[in-house]
Amino acid sequence: MHISMLPDAIQREREAMLISGVETLQRMGNAEFAVHDLAGYREPDELAIPILNVHLQPDIQARRPGLAGDTLALVEVSADLGEESCGRRWQALETWALQHDAQMMVFVHPEDQLRAQAIARSWHVLTDYIVTLPRLH
Repeated sequence: MHISMLPDAIQREREAMLISGVETLQRMGNAEFAVHDLAGYREPDELAIPILNVHLQPDIQARRPGLAGDTLALVEVSADLGEESCGRRWQALETWALQHDAQMMVFVHPEDQLRAQAIARSWHVLTDYIVTLPRLH
């Protein structure tokens, strides 16, 4: 397992969002999960992004039994939304998802929804991918 170097408060926020994201995906019928940096789960697959020639690992990779195509999710804590790389990651994951019959989600806190939608629009990513998660702390 990769050891995160995030400040404790941000790491706790991220872990809470990962747990909440998995619970949300379970309610949608997903049964198999891989979660980045969360104890008890295997790591998600690293995806080769075509055209951009980069690799990206989603935060959550989920699968519904009997259905083709994974659901790939990124978890964006409030502090991450200020980084230019978050829009690039969304764009890269969308590119991969569209070519592999996968679903994509970007999990954010409710108070960050409008900001995340603005980021998505500026990177030409569908705002429908933005899903809010309740704060658990």
